[in-house]
Amino acid sequence: MDGLPSESLIGIAYGLLFGFGPALVAGLAAVGVGIARDRSFSPIVGAVVVVPATVASGALAGVFDPGATLAHGQRIAVAGTVACVLGAVTTSQGARIATELPRNQTFPLVRGKSLSAEAIDAVDAAGHVTIRSTGPIREFDGYPPLSPAVRTALEEGRWRFPADLQLAELERRLERRLRTEYGLARVECSIDGRGRTTITAAPPEKGVATSLAAGTRAVTIGGLLPSGIEPGDDVVIDTDTAVVHGTVLAVDDGSGTAEPIAVADPPTSHEHRIATAGFDGGGGRLTVAVETTDAGALLEASRPRIAVRPSGENREFEAAALLEEAGRPVSEVGLGDCSPDPDWTLGVRRDGEWLFDGDVPDDADRAFVAGGPPEVNER
Repeated sequence: MDGLPSESLIGIAYGLLFGFGPALVAGLAAVGVGIARDRSFSPIVGAVVVVPATVASGALAGVFDPGATLAHGQRIAVAGTVACVLGAVTTSQGARIATELPRNQTFPLVRGKSLSAEAIDAVDAAGHVTIRSTGPIREFDGYPPLSPAVRTALEEGRWRFPADLQLAELERRLERRLRTEYGLARVECSIDGRGRTTITAAPPEKGVATSLAAGTRAVTIGGLLPSGIEPGDDVVIDTDTAVVHGTVLAVDDGSGTAEPIAVADPPTSHEHRIATAGFDGGGGRLTVAVETTDAGALLEASRPRIAVRPSGENREFEAAALLEEAGRPVSEVGLGDCSPDPDWTLGVRRDGEWLFDGDVPDDADRAFVAGGPPEVNER
């Protein structure tokens, strides 16, 4: 380890190790001086500063012993040479970086489209402009129509925003506000230079998604709707190829306004009271929740036939009321002197028990029939 090669290798290794930190500091100082005072930091100054810092670090670490000049003189000289080269290189590069950095240079600001002068003239004292809806509210394909209340609110809405915003930012902020205020599942706004916006919106997700049970899908179909149909009704849909059972989610009379979805809660809001008012009947669209396996049959149906099933706790009375409105009141008759029509017999009593299988045995004594005298024949 006392030979020339060994001492040289030790000097190079420790020169790189202890000289890197001081050289980096010298380079950064050259950058700072060049920027702050617009002067170049001489590489010689950097080298002179780095060499003693490197030797001092090695002495503190016990690698160099300045007192042992003969024993450690060679390694100290080699380490100082390496540190000198590092200091000169980093200082030179720092001065070059400071010289090439752009200063007092302005960059062009690229702006998007903004409001026109006509809209700017309408800015209030607070620097805000009013954005107004124009034209009918558009719908997204594949989504149910908006409820009448939400549609009217969007068509008559007025929204204030800072007038110095670009149109793209105004559109983004308006979409965020509409989505928050009305819970819309999807919304897109297009604002022109005069501050008028065209809105495309889809109803709240909670109107459809949370009303669907697992394994069901919402499907919108068109056809002849029964009078009084409303959200929450159970319906039977005949597609010629299949009979599908479903629950009504929304009713649209074809004018673009739909009865809102309200299938779980009692009518506590104005919007729900509109829904429970029912539908007058006629052509329209119906959004129903059906089993996933039945969705394809509905989508392929060209002219589905829709019927409403009795529902609720008093479904028997509801069914009786519907039969009476159709001219076939339910009545109880004795079978001693007459025989009811089997097609309109609801149930018969035999031996003190009621049977509802549709047959009329000869030993039955009483029966419930739908229709009255025309359906009860004398024996």
